[in-house]
Order: sequence, then structure tokens, then C-alpha cells
Amino acid sequence: MLINGSGLEKFRVSPLQLLFFSTFFFIPTLNPPLFGWLNGISALPVFYLLTVKGFKAGATLLQMSLLIAGLGALLMHRMEVFLFSLTLIPLGFTLYKGSMNRESVAVSGGKGLIVLGLTWLLFWGVYGASSGINPYKYLLEALDSGFQQSLELYASKEAGLTPETVYNLKQVTEEVRETVPKLLPGLLAAVLIITVWMNMFFSNILGGRLSGGLFPWGRYASWQLPEQLIWMPIAAISLILIGQGYLQHAGSWLLLVSGLLYFFQGLAVCITLMERWNVPIYVRGILYFVLILQSYGLMLLAFLGIGDVWFNFRKKTEQP
Repeated sequence: MLINGSGLEKFRVSPLQLLFFSTFFFIPTLNPPLFGWLNGISALPVFYLLTVKGFKAGATLLQMSLLIAGLGALLMHRMEVFLFSLTLIPLGFTLYKGSMNRESVAVSGGKGLIVLGLTWLLFWGVYGASSGINPYKYLLEALDSGFQQSLELYASKEAGLTPETVYNLKQVTEEVRETVPKLLPGLLAAVLIITVWMNMFFSNILGGRLSGGLFPWGRYASWQLPEQLIWMPIAAISLILIGQGYLQHAGSWLLLVSGLLYFFQGLAVCITLMERWNVPIYVRGILYFVLILQSYGLMLLAFLGIGDVWFNFRKKTEQP
């Protein structure tokens, strides 16, 4: 990958850049409900700094930005929010190393999952030990309390719902309250995968722009999972059909994770087919929007990703 700047210019700390990146890391602590989503892409500025400035100069500017943001979080008494945003910093370093070493998308993505997973486990482990609270148990209780409060709100007279509607909502809520604890490990794994994918996707776009079109992991339409991963949904369905208790729950977790992974591959296949068929840009945008929002569209893309393993939809047909 080409890196802009060279020599001593890399080591010059621009006040404007320092202000920008310090603000980026500080904003989520200033108003977590409104800007907390920025924590999910905290690896992106790390990748940018290391790519543009080089490893040493980029790491120096990053340290100064984090120090300023940390001081602001300390004054706001919201250090836990700031410390959580730091959990994505190792992911940014991992993605940078992967792009420099020309690793495949599967290798870099796998390393990113391991690094972020271990970092989150370390953070929540230390947080739980220092606060005396079990984070997993607390999350379950918070979700259950949220469902209960929502049901009470809908059942109140102010909501103006009919008794039949309230009864149906109560039935659905009870089913969700029973299902969520069984699926929570799989849901947390899905959040991990989405976070890594999102940072890797935008880092790939950013790297392509910085290097004049040379994407670190190739165009997204070419992203492909290892063929051996097809055994994950097969094992998941087998556990759901044959297993009982925790084995059946583990099958549900695997099915959720594998479905998400093949959804991303199916999206890459869909992009390839849209480009091959010369579908207009605005029509593609509408189709992507509908497919992603509809549950059936998500399933369709997941099956399309699985089918690509055997039928290789992205392979160009030979012209006679």
C-alpha cells in the first residue's frame, strides 16, 4: 500500500489533526446515548493514522490524542466509557499490520476477531472484578427489565391498545424473555463479528482511497470465506436437530454466527451480480436497502452466500 508523506513530515504533529482525533475519541464520553456508536468504529482512525503517518509517527499522534481525550473523560467522570473505546485500538493495529503484510481478508478478519474478542473479555473481566458486578448477569437482568417495562407501558391505559392486542404483546414478550437468555452468547458473538466487519470494510475503503485504488484486501465484491467454514452451519443444524439442552443452544449460537458470516458473503455475491448485469446505481441502492431491512432478504443473502461455495456465482462465464 502507498503511504502519503515521507521523511520528517510524518513526524510533524499538526494541531488540527491532534484536535480532530482527540475530539473523535472524546465525543462518545461527552454524550454516550447520542455518540456512543462512534466507539464501534474506533479502529478506523487508528488504521488511518498508521497508514498515513507511518507506524511510529502515527502511534505518537494516537497516544497524544488518547491522552487528551482521556483527561477530558476523567474531568467528566466517565472513564469507563472512554476505556471501553480503547478496546478497539488493538483491532486498528491488527488491521494495519494485515494490510501491510498483504494478508487475505479471511486471515486479517480472523485475527481481528481473536484480538477484539480477547480485548473485550479482558475489559469486562477487569470491570466485573473491580465493580463486583457480573457483566453477563447484569446484561441479562437489564434486558429482562427492559422487556417488562415495555410490556407495562403498552398495557397501560395511556397506550390505548385493545385487550386482544395487549394479550398478544404479552405472549410475544414472554417468548422473547425466554428465548433471549438462550441466544445471548450467539448474539454477543454476532456483535463481535459485525464490529470487526464494519471496521475492516471502512478501513478497506479508506486504504483504497489513500493508495489510489489499491484496496488492502481487494474490492468487497471479491471477499470470500474459507470453504472449510461451510461445516459450521451443517454442524449447527445437526446440533439443533439431534442435541438437547445446552448442545441445542450451542447449535443455535453456531447457526446465528454462520448465518451472519454467509450473509456478508452473500452481500458480496449480490454486489458482483449487480455490477455484471449493469443494474443502475439508484436501483442497486433500493434493492440493497430492501434486502437488508427485510428478514427474508437477510435469509436470501445468507443462502446466496452458502450457495456460492458450491456454484461460485462470481466466476465469469467463458466467452465462446
